[in-house]
Parts: sequence; C-alpha cells; structure tokens
Amino acid sequence: MIPSEYLAGSVTEGPVALVLCEHAGRRNAMTVSFFSEVSHYPASVWISIAHTRLTHAMLLESKRFSLVVLHERQAAFARMCGEVSGRTEDKCARLPISVKDGWLFVDGALASMGCEITQSRDLGDHTLFIASILVGETETRNTMRRHLLTTDLAPT
Repeated sequence: MIPSEYLAGSVTEGPVALVLCEHAGRRNAMTVSFFSEVSHYPASVWISIAHTRLTHAMLLESKRFSLVVLHERQAAFARMCGEVSGRTEDKCARLPISVKDGWLFVDGALASMGCEITQSRDLGDHTLFIASILVGETETRNTMRRHLLTTDLAPT
C-alpha cells in the first residue's frame, strides 16, 4: 500500500481528481490534488506528478491523459487510487470507466477531460505537465453534487 500523507495531511481545501492514462496496453488511475486550469483559450490544464509514480512514466510515453474531477460521493475512488499502486493492481478495473472518443472517463464524475500534453517542466521531484483539453463532458443531471475536497479524505 502506498502511503497517502498528501491526502491525509492536507492543510488547504482543494478539489480532488483522477488522472487516467493508457500506454502500451496498460491503464492506470492516480489521485491528484495538484491541478488547475491554465487558460480558457486555448482550453488547457496543468497537473503535477512525482517522478517515482507509474503515471509519470506513462505520461512521458503517451503524451496524453484524462483528468476526472470527482464529487463528494466518489471519495472511495480517490482513496483507492491514492493508496494502491498501479504497478501491482489494475485500479481502472475497479472504476466505472467508459471510453468516450478514445479517452477514459469515469461515469458520473463532475467533469472529465481528454488532454494532450503540450509542455512539461521538471520541478525537482515532480514534473509539471501542461495539456490542451481536446474533449470533455460535465455532469449536469444532479446539481446537488459538489467537488470532492482534500479535507473530505482526512482519516476518520
């Protein structure tokens, strides 16, 4: 099990998302709390991934990912994807994933975006990936949902 100190010890409320990626017939899902919009036009986002993570190697090879913003009732997805290693388990097999226009999306998430990496910058132990949003969808059926926040994942 991978320790999730960054989730349990978070001091700033912020939304939680999953980064989904595929490369060479392998899929992976990783919980992230470091992501944000870069610009409206062109529509782009950034994510920060530690060099030691399987997701990092897959992003360097594939140059693409899906960013899935979770809501509060999807906290179990965030915990599982933040505590289990993709090197030992197919986390995607435990998620309600559908493929939309060739991108992995999580059914019922607040937002899912298919992103192509346009730039990356080494920041020591992490890489900052900047990506164009090529496709996306948002959850509009239930307006009572709110973003899953890092403080929602604090140990009980």
